[in-house]
This record gives sequence, C-alpha cells and structure tokens, in this order.
Amino acid sequence: MKEKLLAGSKWLRRRWLILVLILAAAAGAWWLWGSRQNTNNAIPPVKADQRVLAEGIVFPVKYAQMVMPVDGTVGEVLVREGEQVVTGQPLIRLVRQDYQARVGSSRADLARSAATVEQARINLADAQRELERQQRLEAAGATPKQQADQARTAVERNQAVLAQAEADRMTQRARVAEAEGLLDKTELRAPLDGKVAFLDIKPGEHATLGTVLVRIADESAWEIRSDDLTELTVARVQIGDAVSLTFDGIPDLTIPAKVQFIRAYGEKKRGDITYTVTIVPEQWDNRLRWNMTAQIAITPSR
Repeated sequence: MKEKLLAGSKWLRRRWLILVLILAAAAGAWWLWGSRQNTNNAIPPVKADQRVLAEGIVFPVKYAQMVMPVDGTVGEVLVREGEQVVTGQPLIRLVRQDYQARVGSSRADLARSAATVEQARINLADAQRELERQQRLEAAGATPKQQADQARTAVERNQAVLAQAEADRMTQRARVAEAEGLLDKTELRAPLDGKVAFLDIKPGEHATLGTVLVRIADESAWEIRSDDLTELTVARVQIGDAVSLTFDGIPDLTIPAKVQFIRAYGEKKRGDITYTVTIVPEQWDNRLRWNMTAQIAITPSR
C-alpha cells in the first residue's frame, strides 16, 4: 500500500512538471510573437529638419527715420500719425524767431560789407587816376618825384583796403548762407512719399538733436530682415532659397518668400558672429506692420 502511494505521488509531480514546462513554453512563444508584432509596428524614424530657422523683423523696403538737424522748441506739427505725405511736404516747424533774426542780422552785415567794397573800389580808382596825373607831371618836370612816389603808395594802400573789404564780404556771405541754412533746418520735410507711421512730438515740446521724431514708411513694398544666422548656418543659405514666413502676431498666416540678400560682413552679436539676411515675400497681408516679428524657415537649395 505504501509503495502505491509513493508511485502515485511521483506520477503527480511528473504531471505538474510537464504542465509547468508547457506553460513556460507557451509564455515564451507569446512573448516572442509580441516582440515581433512590436517590431513590425514600430514608428518609422523621423527625418531630421534640414531647414535653417531664424527670427526676423518686418521692414518697409523704403522708409525714413527723421530727426531735427537743429535744436529748438517745436512751433508747429503739420501732420498726423497715419497721414499720407509726399516728398518735400513740411512735417514739423520749430519756433523760428531767433533763426530769422540771425538771418536778418547777417544779411545787414553783408550789405555793409558790400558798401565798404564799393567805397574801396572808388577810392582805389581815384588813387590810380592821381598816380597817372603825377606820373605825367613828373615826366614833364612839373612836379618832384616825391609826389609821384606818394601817389604810388596811396594806390598800394587802397589796393590792400579793397582786398580786405572783399575778404570781409566773402566772410559775411558765408555767415548769411550758414544762417539761412540753419533757418531752413528748422522745418522738417518728408524725404519720400509714404505714410506717417510714427510721430512723437507736440507743439511747445523741445526737439532734442538726435531724437527720432517722425518715421515715414512707403507701404508699397516690404521685406524681412534677420541677423540670427550664425557663421555655422549662413554657409548653407544662398540667394534665391525658398523661405516660409510665419508671424507671432498672426498665427494663422504663412507667406512664401525668397532669400534676396546676404550681407558679406559678419558682426559680433550675442556672443557670436552673425550675418544679416534679407527676405522678400512673394505676397503680402495688410494685417502686417512695421517691426512685427517673423519666424523664418529657409529651405537650403544645396
């Protein structure tokens, strides 16, 4: 009876061992099948983006940033922001009394100098006639040589006076031109046709030299400029490369463009050598404005 129990126990253990082996084999097959499925369903490798990415600023192709060339108080502001202007149109005029007074004073000085020149010419002509008379008398023995020498000295003296008067008149002419030039500079005029995009001055305020008071934009043509391209990326770009432009302020807008210009000279900015690139859009959107930020994606053609 004991031997039968031992035999039965061995038989049960053998069956459990076989069952464990079968389960292990099944699990291994399942894992292998799953691995193959995962391999077959793996995401294909993503191709690296070969585009050159940069950030740029919107600029009108033609524009002017204007400062008053002379110091003074603003008397008149003759335009408004957003107004269309034409070349030569007055924009800002300073208080001009002091400049006008300077012009009047210098012109009066010039008139006095001119009168002095005319008097010096008359005096010289009289002295020359007297010299000729004394020379004739001397030749006829009717006057001593000393009289002729004195007449000759008088001519030389009057020649010197005339030369000095003419020099003074030239100086006064230069002063008149300078005063008139300063007066002319008290009026700021438009250097091109366009829109007043920026106006930062009011009558009564002081116009400081070097401060931009007016910006005028010709809105018929625009471009994007970027100085983000380093020496490592600019070598991949050439004129004519295709560009895709997007804009921070208008997320739904994409504009195709071309590289128009690459500055040959690199400048040290932000700790690196960078090159300025100009991008010309193939179309435009009127929502865009001067100084808006553009994201630039250049597709190198090489």
